[in-house]
Amino acid sequence: MTIDLRSDLHARPTEEMWEAMRTAPLGWATYGEDQSVDRLEATVADLLGKEAGLWVPTCGMANLVVLLTVPARGSSVVLESSSHILTSEAMGITEIAGLEPRTLWAEDGRLDPGEVEELVVETNAALLVLENTHTRAGGTVLTPELTKALASAAQRHGTYVHLDGARLANAAVALDVPLRELASPANTVAFSLNKGLCAPMGSILAGRAIVIELARKTLSRLGGASVHKAGIPAAAGLLALDLVDRLADDHRRARKLGSLLQQIKGVRLDPERIETNIVLVDVSRTGLLPDELLSLLADREVLALERDTSRVRFVTHRLIGDAEVAKTAEVVAAVVAEYATEV
Repeated sequence: MTIDLRSDLHARPTEEMWEAMRTAPLGWATYGEDQSVDRLEATVADLLGKEAGLWVPTCGMANLVVLLTVPARGSSVVLESSSHILTSEAMGITEIAGLEPRTLWAEDGRLDPGEVEELVVETNAALLVLENTHTRAGGTVLTPELTKALASAAQRHGTYVHLDGARLANAAVALDVPLRELASPANTVAFSLNKGLCAPMGSILAGRAIVIELARKTLSRLGGASVHKAGIPAAAGLLALDLVDRLADDHRRARKLGSLLQQIKGVRLDPERIETNIVLVDVSRTGLLPDELLSLLADREVLALERDTSRVRFVTHRLIGDAEVAKTAEVVAAVVAEYATEV
């Protein structure tokens, strides 16, 4: 059986979710007549400490809705240079929203408040985007204190703050803090219900009621507000909220995987830097390019993802147990032993 560690997006819904989707009482969500959608929007908004919520098909679309709703076209947006909005959302920030990204680099994804404030003032930025956890930095977290400092650095100059919280639940579990402590400094938050929470689709965009109403109009223009029978995935989304605490198992297994991979000659990583469920591994000293290694692993039914020219990514989730972690490390060790040229 294939071990799929490419992304926690591959965590299938639970049996309880499938049953909830089969039996969901459906209404016309566009007109606020679907009880599952209404409950989910209100529940997540409350968890995040916000006035209102809006169900959106994907977290990327939720981010785009904010980019189209809040800043005027041509405005500057400050964000980390490897943030998901810039690297994985098809540059909707420029091609659709018509905004100008102004970037700062942070190896661990954690921006410096002083640098943020300087760039916000210099560019008269309309928007600051934060990401928690930071995907390309390896699932690193922003603490409540740093989130507040970063948001304040922008907001005291009138700059709006949006939080891309696709894996915010992972951050909350890793830090052992309520979701609202991580969300409250931001004006709006995009919160994903799939990934490690296993819902089939859907995110909640949360913020002030007046902003969410404007965002609803934007979502309608994108075709995302007319997902008929949205109560089906929303019913699963309500149960996804019960899975937040179990994310700790994913984090534990990610650290275990990291410690096993570290023992393989030519494979480089620091298990202490694994903060949530993403494991970044430098394979450059094996003499194998990431795509070569991934092809060899796939032949042995282990799937991972190329991160850049030297690193591969493994992501733990509900379908990855202790046995899968051990098997993955065993397969990587065997492939490196057989094919590496620089160990």
